[in-house]
Amino acid sequence: MSVTKSLVAAVSLMALAGIASAQQPPSVAPPAAPAAADTKVITVDAVHALVLPMKGSYAQHPEAFARLTSFLSGRGVAPAGVLFARYFSDPSVGEAELVWEVGISVPASLKAEAPFEIKDLPATQTAMRVHHGALEELGTAWPAFIQWIISNGYQPAGPATQVFRGFETGAPEVELRMPVQK
Repeated sequence: MSVTKSLVAAVSLMALAGIASAQQPPSVAPPAAPAAADTKVITVDAVHALVLPMKGSYAQHPEAFARLTSFLSGRGVAPAGVLFARYFSDPSVGEAELVWEVGISVPASLKAEAPFEIKDLPATQTAMRVHHGALEELGTAWPAFIQWIISNGYQPAGPATQVFRGFETGAPEVELRMPVQK
């Protein structure tokens, strides 16, 4: 199975898990916060990225990643990094109003064409947790991650991000990332 097909399948599961989690009743208790060893605050380097802005359901992840990788392959450009998604809306706004983007690090020489954009994302102090579990568990991993951030004296300071690694090797993992400040 190709890297793109593996990623598309995995992101489909992740999107469905996120949608299901957003629809859970508020009386469901969040899971315990991840252990300190699983979560840390790091400085993420600046990134020059090709992004595809999106609106609506997270179920569009597979199509969005396919469009992004197709744009690059159509220009003979090798990605300079891993695929990521940034989320600008709280899921409580409703599925139709979700604002998010998918992206990948690219060489500085790449020029974008609409609807794609080039963004220079600054270096940030970021809380990070690597999720090794089933992708269906991502919907419950986020509340625990946010709880860890707050209980350790930080405040979210930017969009939630997921970075997708290891799909080409069959050992997928998703990095949950949140820019933070004290």
